[in-house]
Amino acid sequence: MLQSMRDNLKGTAAIIVAVFFGFIMVIGGIDFFTGTSGGSADKVAEVNGEKISNYDLQRAIQNRRSMIESQYGENVPADLLTDEQLRGPVLQQLVNSSVLRQAAQKSGMVMSTGAVDREIVQMPGFQIDGQFDQLVYREGLRRMGYSAAGFRQLLEQEMVMQQFAGSVADSAFTTRVDAEQIVAVSMEERDFDYLTLPVAPLLGGMSVSDDEVRAYYDANQAEFQHPELVAIEYIELTPEVFAGNIDVAEQDIRTQYDQDTKGFQEIRRHAAHILIEGTDDAAEEKIAELQAKLAAGGDFAQLAKQYSDDIVSRDEGGDLGFTSGDVFPKAFEDALAKLEVGGVSKPVKTDEGVHFIKLLEVTDIAPPTFEERKDAIAARLRNAQAEREFVDAVSRLRDLAYNAESLATPAAELGVTVKQAPLFSHQGGSGITADAKVIAAAFSPEVLEDGNTSEVLNLTENHSVVIKVTEHKPAGVKPLDEVKVEIANRLKRDKASEQLASKAEVLQEKVQAGEAFAEVATAEGLTLETSDNTRRGGFGTRGEVINQAFSMAVPKSGQKPVQSFTLANGDLIVVQLRNVRPGKLAAQTAEQRDALLQQLASMQGSAELAAVQKLLISKADIEMTATEQQ
Repeated sequence: MLQSMRDNLKGTAAIIVAVFFGFIMVIGGIDFFTGTSGGSADKVAEVNGEKISNYDLQRAIQNRRSMIESQYGENVPADLLTDEQLRGPVLQQLVNSSVLRQAAQKSGMVMSTGAVDREIVQMPGFQIDGQFDQLVYREGLRRMGYSAAGFRQLLEQEMVMQQFAGSVADSAFTTRVDAEQIVAVSMEERDFDYLTLPVAPLLGGMSVSDDEVRAYYDANQAEFQHPELVAIEYIELTPEVFAGNIDVAEQDIRTQYDQDTKGFQEIRRHAAHILIEGTDDAAEEKIAELQAKLAAGGDFAQLAKQYSDDIVSRDEGGDLGFTSGDVFPKAFEDALAKLEVGGVSKPVKTDEGVHFIKLLEVTDIAPPTFEERKDAIAARLRNAQAEREFVDAVSRLRDLAYNAESLATPAAELGVTVKQAPLFSHQGGSGITADAKVIAAAFSPEVLEDGNTSEVLNLTENHSVVIKVTEHKPAGVKPLDEVKVEIANRLKRDKASEQLASKAEVLQEKVQAGEAFAEVATAEGLTLETSDNTRRGGFGTRGEVINQAFSMAVPKSGQKPVQSFTLANGDLIVVQLRNVRPGKLAAQTAEQRDALLQQLASMQGSAELAAVQKLLISKADIEMTATEQQ
């Protein structure tokens, strides 16, 4: 297990540790962090005497920010990530969670040790290749600043709160009558026929004068407004810009290889342990009892299963996998290094607790060859040099771009190119013009009105730009020449649609007079489309036709109403509704009925839980600090 971790330390495991914040919120939302510090000096709220500190709030804000960034990437608008934007909603969520958790505790709900253990083992953020990993678990807690006991306590509180929420939501139910009413509408079927009068053949014969275009333009100027627009030029700096021009000498690669392998640990030790947590009298008694059994020759693996507080390795006889000397805490590694194969250490104390360590085996491994590591080392050296050049270029860019008439000069100095971005509005464009920082800078008075180059904008840690506005279009009406063709086409289509409407009216009158719809279509050289057993929904033209058919009133017995409407593309549809059949719950399969009832019950449960939470909040003694009330 741990060897897998070591083999992937710079890959999978590093990613898992990095997203620790994310998976913790999948388990319990950001509510997980409330109620842990409770210092009165910096409290931001108090719920029935339970304090929520500024530390709790800041940690929750940071985790909400991390979650948003992981979902939307680097293009998330910067104003969504500010403390001001997040503070209010996050604090309210902490208050809501505190109220629910207190209600759960008051009701006497508890969570078993085994249930908490199973939840920890199943957390994706503590796993490698789908298996719980002890090292990732410890590293995750260390990064979060939690002890194992503290983390378990928080998780237990969260699980109890979820249990309380479930007791409310899961008790909801729906009746068969409710389900039948919903199915009657959602599963309704309609039979109809329709024909299409295409607009395209008429367009060629339509003529529009300049006066008509001008009149439409003058009367409908609101349709031709454009927002304020700017175009920019910019210099973009990333390490990759410089990496392509960096050559790494083989001698430098050789020197780095020698340095990497100089301290290479050729010995790997296979370790097992028994961990005893706690410092109270019970823990001391447990340590003494275990030590006596080990001294008497007791089986280490069996004793690990019986005594160890390590929830994963104890089921494997305490097996921790291999270490090259830097996996475990120093005291642990020092004690392991002094053991002979099969030997068991005296009690070893670390932050985790007290360990009894057994050395299972020792293996020797050779360092990778120069050829095996050559490409990776070259890439590492190249990237390191690119990083240095990037940092230096960003520093120089601040001075070179200041008051520059254009960006061509600083770009030449840095050996990069000036890029262009087309017109975009306050809503942004594509590429870097979708970034909130670039949009704000482009429309700022200093850049837009004074014509200055922007400050260096750090879009990410390794992505910086400076921009300069090259074109500005104030908000206003588009010139007639720009929209003339658009207006002419619109007027031609309107004229064609009028002709189609007249023709459709004649067709409807014939059908309403008793002629068969199919015969009317054939006489006009049109194709009649038949749509039976049709349900709601659909896309494109087909979706428009279905929506119109379902908007028609349910016909009385013996009637087949006819209506016409125009599609978005200008074609005209004439539709005749023949039959309507409400959906029937009994016609659904048993699985479909069960799924529907469960879905309706879930929706009802969510509504009831929201009502309970609202009631609890209304009865709670909630105090916000003066700062939070502003």
